[in-house]
Amino acid sequence: MVDKAKRHGIKLRPHFKTHQSHDIGRLFRKEGVTAITVSSVKMAQYFAEDGWDEITIAFPVNLRKIESLNELASKVTLNILVSSQETPTLLASGLKHPVNVYIEIDCGSNRSGFRYDDIETIQKTKESIIESELLNFIGYYSHAGHTYDARSKDEINVIANKAFNDFTSIKKIDGDDVEFCWGDTPSCSVVDTFEGVSALSPGNFVFYDVMQTQIGSCEFKDIAVALCCPVVAKKNNELEVCVHGGAIHFSKDSIVKDGQAIFGIPVANDTWEPLTDAYVRAISQEHGIVKLTTHDHKRYEVGDVMYILPIHSCLTAEAIGSYLTLEGRKVEHMSKKSRD
Repeated sequence: MVDKAKRHGIKLRPHFKTHQSHDIGRLFRKEGVTAITVSSVKMAQYFAEDGWDEITIAFPVNLRKIESLNELASKVTLNILVSSQETPTLLASGLKHPVNVYIEIDCGSNRSGFRYDDIETIQKTKESIIESELLNFIGYYSHAGHTYDARSKDEINVIANKAFNDFTSIKKIDGDDVEFCWGDTPSCSVVDTFEGVSALSPGNFVFYDVMQTQIGSCEFKDIAVALCCPVVAKKNNELEVCVHGGAIHFSKDSIVKDGQAIFGIPVANDTWEPLTDAYVRAISQEHGIVKLTTHDHKRYEVGDVMYILPIHSCLTAEAIGSYLTLEGRKVEHMSKKSRD
């Protein structure tokens, strides 16, 4: 992703909400990354402690966090998102330090932000930002979350190209004088034309996951995180095993394949290759029920550990709260929590 940003002459502001780790963040710093993106004030505080001095909080600014925002803004270059017309005035009344402001644009995800074609409201919001001495308008931010509905690279390109065109159509207001920051893993992974965009902020790509393979963003060999689940029981008649890995570890995210909901994909511990016709077919709070072939069912005994690729690595990493490298080194997670 660093190389792609360099090729296109644009800035990489990677989103750290997926890994939430000082150790992993430092890998980005070694590649020359100087500005990052997070999803909460708490996360911004965590990474500021590790020396990151330009941080974007890519979530509609929470006015109830004004004191924490002031504290952050006194220490780092803080970029925030405005997603409603009323926010700039309310925000300015409580600020004590300057902050940079993106106007968030909705290019089809229907989550938050101004519709790209609501030029009048966008212009009024921009004017409201400029009127404040402590708000510095720096540009526009958009996350094309609807690329997650794609199921092939071609579909990603179709969705992303329309969203790109919609997003950059706002240049009729500002031309090329401000930043246009774009962030979603599917488009940033697959698309190779970012005309009009000046910064990228994808996050999930640091690990990828099973859902990203379904979307077309990556292949199974690109997935860099697995949940290690102890086998706690065998069900011989059903060719299944029960693992300690449930909804509080994986989350409830699933994909559907041939009519079957799948909550994770078991892989060989040595190669991380997906086991043939194996999947987590059901989860409850702590339990996971894994369907296996006759061959693989014989390989696993109670007490063994099964590696399972998560459907959504962001939620799984958040739920577990710690990492272990293949060499056995513990890697810190922001939550500083772990489960047995």
